[in-house]
Amino acid sequence: MALLLGAFGVLHFRSVGEGVQMRKSFEQFPTGLGTWKGRDDISFEPDILKMLKMSDYLMRRYENSNGHSAWLYMAYWPSQRRGNDIHSPKNCLPGGGWEPVEASRVQIAVPGSPTPITVNRYLVQKDRQMQLVMYWFQAQGTVVAGEFEAKIQMVRSAFLRNRTDGAIVRISSPVYGSVSETTAELTEYVRLLYPILGEYLPR
Repeated sequence: MALLLGAFGVLHFRSVGEGVQMRKSFEQFPTGLGTWKGRDDISFEPDILKMLKMSDYLMRRYENSNGHSAWLYMAYWPSQRRGNDIHSPKNCLPGGGWEPVEASRVQIAVPGSPTPITVNRYLVQKDRQMQLVMYWFQAQGTVVAGEFEAKIQMVRSAFLRNRTDGAIVRISSPVYGSVSETTAELTEYVRLLYPILGEYLPR
């Protein structure tokens, strides 16, 4: 831990180059993913954008042929130095009144990756509503599930490549039927989404 904190301190004061820009803006992200169709986009208020400090983001509701909704949130930071940090859903969701019910990690086999990616699976509840959330952090083509592991990955990349760019990808859905059924739907959504990310996020 001390070594990691020391590394953060060095990073904070270190002279750095420009941040790394995205390959394409999320504005061009497809509104069709398999049977999922993009229906609604949400724009954040200026005060929220000022707080989050990302350079690009997408917040869109998709709907599948069963009439089930999944919200996609992706945000990108060209640099995570000097307080421009990725905000974890584990902090944001409770702030919105969503209480954690269950947290785990799942492996998903995705096209274009020789090994399954590991993502967070987070079940939350507000009043009588339940939501299932899947999310992960992604930097230079690497998928990392854990917040702490993502920080270590960022420090390593800063020293080896002088880069701290990164993104978060989050998919959330009301629980339809059962948690396992909703998990299966979001898993299929991730399989459709993941191969396209490389067109937008730098490696």
